[in-house]
Amino acid sequence: MLHRLINQFLAVLKQRNLFKHQGIKIFGVLFVLGIGLSLAIASCTPSNSADTSTQKPQIPKLTVLKMGHQKGMALLNIIKAQGSLEKRLQPQGISVTWNEFSSTAPLLDGMGAGAIVFGGGGGTGSVFAQAGDKPFVRVAASTGSTRGSAILVQENSTIKTLSDLKGKKVAFAKGSGQHYIIVRALEKVGLKYSDIKPLYLTPAEALPAFERGDIDAWLIWDPYTAEAERKLRTRLLADNSTVFGDKAALESPSFYYAAPDFVRDRPDIVKTILQELEKAGAWSRDNYQDSAKLLSKLYKIDLKTMETVEKRGGQRQVLPVTDEVLSGLQRMADTFYELKIIPKKIDVKDKNYNWVPEQKW
Repeated sequence: MLHRLINQFLAVLKQRNLFKHQGIKIFGVLFVLGIGLSLAIASCTPSNSADTSTQKPQIPKLTVLKMGHQKGMALLNIIKAQGSLEKRLQPQGISVTWNEFSSTAPLLDGMGAGAIVFGGGGGTGSVFAQAGDKPFVRVAASTGSTRGSAILVQENSTIKTLSDLKGKKVAFAKGSGQHYIIVRALEKVGLKYSDIKPLYLTPAEALPAFERGDIDAWLIWDPYTAEAERKLRTRLLADNSTVFGDKAALESPSFYYAAPDFVRDRPDIVKTILQELEKAGAWSRDNYQDSAKLLSKLYKIDLKTMETVEKRGGQRQVLPVTDEVLSGLQRMADTFYELKIIPKKIDVKDKNYNWVPEQKW
């Protein structure tokens, strides 16, 4: 375009015989005209041809939501079974995949590896993950049963009190809420963590070992607790309400977790998930028998066991991550640091690990 305009201008000058009389002046006019036209054309150039180095990176379109779940996080399993999240996101062209984990520690490992972007589990797992500088964000807290977490022994065991655990083999999942419960249970009777022989076993690994008598005590959570109590000859040594009293719900809380970039880029989807979890909590609280039927099929656990779990399921609220909730988690983190169970002291209130939206979802 610029070349055509200059040629037209030169033709006009030639017709008027101005080259002979103006000489260098004409050359100057042409030079200035060329620069002016170049600037004018540049100013009219569409913005998409501008230097992309100054533009913000575009957020990739979300087409698949990768969710994580585990037994014991009932609300996640309810929305999975009901398909409510899929129904909610389908109009946006987003599908949902689900990945099951045995406990919180591997779930957060999976989040760090990109296998999932959202999941839930005990707060203890997040303490280990934060101490290991793993990427995750606590986006909400969960309240549930204060009876579901328990320390079980064989019915004919010589272990009668918490004090009798000294020198015994005690099994639990590393990084689970039960890891913290055993530490505090021992403190309650004047024992140290080093006074027991901890065995880090997943529920699937611990069950046969418990049945064979290879372990002396087993720390577990619902629905495993209720299943073991129904099917095995067990005796309840203590539960989280025994250990923590009326503060049990806040001393060992559960959380919903999300990947940092997911929270940053898609807070709208995070809120949608939390809304569906909140609906599931209200439904299961008011219809525990129906909830038990649904989860019984999902977990492949008999209905009577699931009815026990759901009947003692608590309020099942989905709450913002408040200072009050994090204070209990900080006591947990401090305890683990003092016992050298985690490598460094951490601040669980670090804003990089907690999401506090301006308004509740």
